[in-house]
Amino acid sequence: MDNEAIHPKNPPGLRGNVVDYLMELRMPPAQAARPYLVCPDVTYSFGDVYRRACQVGHMLRAHGIQAGDRVMFIVPDGLDFVSLFLGAMKIGAVALPLNTFLLASDYAYYVRDSGAKALVVGPDLVGRIDTIRQADDFPELLFATGAPAPGYADFKAAVDPMPQELATHACDAQDAAFWLYSSGSTGSPKGVVHTHAHIYWATELFGLGNVGLNADDHILCPPKMFFAYGLGNQVYFPLRAGASIVVDADPIKPKAVLDHMLAQRPTAMMAVPTLFAGILELMRGLEPAQIAQACSRLRVCISGGELLPPALYRKWLEVTGKEILDGVGTTELTHMFMINRPGAVVPGSCGQIVQGYEGICLDENGAPLPVGEIGNLFVRGPSAAQQYWNKPEKTAATMWDGGVLTGDKCYQDAQGNFFYVGRMDDMLRVGGVWVSPTEIESVLAEHPGVLECAVIGAPDEHEMIKPKAYVVLRQGFSGDAHLQEGIRHFLRERLAHIKCPRWIEFCAELPKTATGKIQRFRLRAQSVTKD
Repeated sequence: MDNEAIHPKNPPGLRGNVVDYLMELRMPPAQAARPYLVCPDVTYSFGDVYRRACQVGHMLRAHGIQAGDRVMFIVPDGLDFVSLFLGAMKIGAVALPLNTFLLASDYAYYVRDSGAKALVVGPDLVGRIDTIRQADDFPELLFATGAPAPGYADFKAAVDPMPQELATHACDAQDAAFWLYSSGSTGSPKGVVHTHAHIYWATELFGLGNVGLNADDHILCPPKMFFAYGLGNQVYFPLRAGASIVVDADPIKPKAVLDHMLAQRPTAMMAVPTLFAGILELMRGLEPAQIAQACSRLRVCISGGELLPPALYRKWLEVTGKEILDGVGTTELTHMFMINRPGAVVPGSCGQIVQGYEGICLDENGAPLPVGEIGNLFVRGPSAAQQYWNKPEKTAATMWDGGVLTGDKCYQDAQGNFFYVGRMDDMLRVGGVWVSPTEIESVLAEHPGVLECAVIGAPDEHEMIKPKAYVVLRQGFSGDAHLQEGIRHFLRERLAHIKCPRWIEFCAELPKTATGKIQRFRLRAQSVTKD
């Protein structure tokens, strides 16, 4: 496929800055008045969001932010998030949203690696940022949303007086628009550089072209806006389509999502398998009429982040009468590039490649493999990133020829369906987030009782993958429940909760190769046999 000929770098539907593309259909008064962000206590229209984005852009520019500068923000889902994302890009700066559930040490790395010129943090983040903001490389422009905080400029007070109209900075479609950080199995997290054109193509090919989002849609997407999955489904897809979204800034809980389904009756729902499983458990306590009410307008359910177990797909279909379309996306490819099709779902598969993309299974030498053979998935498409910030070697190993080596092991059947079989680098997909076993192992090894350890992914009662740790103890330590709890406490103080092992199993030794390398595949097989 001649990707440049089919999807030019400067597409005719994008004049340059993607903010104009996203908002142009929402500017007429009747459109501007329509609801977009449906929050628990207030609803913001498209016009509200646009005006606030203009104010944010003015404020950033007044404080010296220029085109190409990184504007980092760690804020909950809602008006502040969307206006920062749009406002930064509107003045040609680079929007850089971060996960709100990380540790202070994680944020210190991101600030240092990105060279961000401004940082905006939510009220719950102030305590964590306080522990790192005295570093020499910390941004001088530091704002707090919500309640004022000592040492932070008041974001609301800085933005409120600004004009509500702002001319968009003219730029090339290939200029950087936003970054997202992607973790790897080795080394430090990587800043994935995305352009204005990437947002355009992801919207046109997947959000509008594949899912068919439109102005009649009301979207429920619990995965947060700082994820690539949530960013597309909640921010740039609905802005272009004119759809409204249900906003919940609180941590994701199945009960809250089910309550939203009952109250809001969404037309589109995007979640991860773990959440679909949790909602199903709660639906056992509902009357059939209540389930029918929750799903009465639901035209599409999409699952991403980890493989959807066939049993979960079948149970959801049985209880709700709705299909779940399982799909695959990566931070490096902006959003989803592969998904099952309505009425043609193949349970256990990742579906087929989205029109406009090309998926190829490669052998270890980079040569294409025939149908049916397991290989390394390489995906080419117009939303594929071609740069990790400041990591040329990793860029060269992962991104070339308009595509990305996704790190997934897959095979394709004769009908064009792709099947995921594992990760090239043993990464774990937990709750839609990539988790590195080596990171967990390095922290676990710091415990005084741990001699050796290995972490694998193991299925829980819903067939969702969670971290499982195998531990060889030092002499003098007893592998009992008391020590297990002590190790869990040790890890919780040092790792984000999603990275903490669900199970800790003590063993006499770990399986290894002749050269001393731990054979994790034997641990995985052992875990399956025991279960």
